[in-house]
Amino acid sequence: MTKVLVVAEEGSGIAAIRAALVTEGFELLVVNSAQEGAIAAQAQLPDLMLYSVQKSHEAGISLLETMRGQSVTVTMPFIFLLPETTPSHAHRYCMNAGADDCLVKPYTNAEIRAAIQGRLQQHQLVKTYLFERLAQLRHNLAVALPHELRTPLQGIITSAELLNGYWETLEEADITEITENISLSAKRLNELIQKFLLYTKLDLASSEPEDFNQWYFGTTRTGERLLTSIAEKVARRHQRSNDLRLDLCTAEIAIPEKWLRILVEELLENAFKFSGDDDCHNNPEILINSRVQGDQWRIQIRDHGRGMTPEEIRDFGAYIQFNRLRYEQQGVGLGLAIAERIVKIYNGTMTIDSNINQGTMVTVSLPLGNDNEDHDDLIIG
Repeated sequence: MTKVLVVAEEGSGIAAIRAALVTEGFELLVVNSAQEGAIAAQAQLPDLMLYSVQKSHEAGISLLETMRGQSVTVTMPFIFLLPETTPSHAHRYCMNAGADDCLVKPYTNAEIRAAIQGRLQQHQLVKTYLFERLAQLRHNLAVALPHELRTPLQGIITSAELLNGYWETLEEADITEITENISLSAKRLNELIQKFLLYTKLDLASSEPEDFNQWYFGTTRTGERLLTSIAEKVARRHQRSNDLRLDLCTAEIAIPEKWLRILVEELLENAFKFSGDDDCHNNPEILINSRVQGDQWRIQIRDHGRGMTPEEIRDFGAYIQFNRLRYEQQGVGLGLAIAERIVKIYNGTMTIDSNINQGTMVTVSLPLGNDNEDHDDLIIG
């Protein structure tokens, strides 16, 4: 049974509210003040709160702010029932404070019921979406993470056991090679963990608008030197420096340099990773083009690799690497997801155009910045 907590200030007409709801099968919990409402909300955890105002809505606003500041009630639907004497601006004030709906007298019992049902349905849709997203995340973690962690860990364990068991008989060159393998596996493990942590931080910020306040919105002056250094760094990791083709412009972009570097590096890692010798169809080039178009800076990264299907483009996201059993590249598909979330946070757009066996082109557009803004970096966590 749906539980509705009614906070009815003295004289606000609790009898009429009871008549509107009891016949619909709602379980009603009734209190007479905002203070009692705060206590009841914590103790009873109703599905919805209805606040009936007699004179001033200020006590209701205070209760709403308290609820939105507590984890167990932060998403609870909250509806104001306002008196006929309510000033015209008060309705908007209540909505801006975080109320889900406001009804001003005269209203009918049917309107009260419709408002409650509408808020409950919307709340259930959000809960269902979040549950499905969490289930997908759990599934992807269960599939991808154990394998990704196991591979570098096994390299460390095997090398350490080899050293422990045979160090007295090993040549110096063999010991050097084994320790280098341990170092390489440890670095890969650390990079993987850092990438998971980065994705989680970005996902929270891009999903919760209030988290944007934690981000520094500086600018970066980017030109050939900055982007070339990023591209060459990634190309060297893949031993493909000769495959780079650059056509770059200079612009002031509304994103700090730290996050621009991560954005471009992740996109390039994806392009190199999925356009190797078996995928490039005799054209290994990675093309990078940047231009200013109106008030936007646009960068395009094009490879000639195996490409993606429309379904893969639609579904790309965290912890998913498509066709892993077939291709077996290392990595868990976080690159595009990280890039997409950075772009979202900094008010840009990202599109993917791809065809199977023809390659992929990722286009990112970001707003141009102000030359006079500070260039300090963002520090998070």
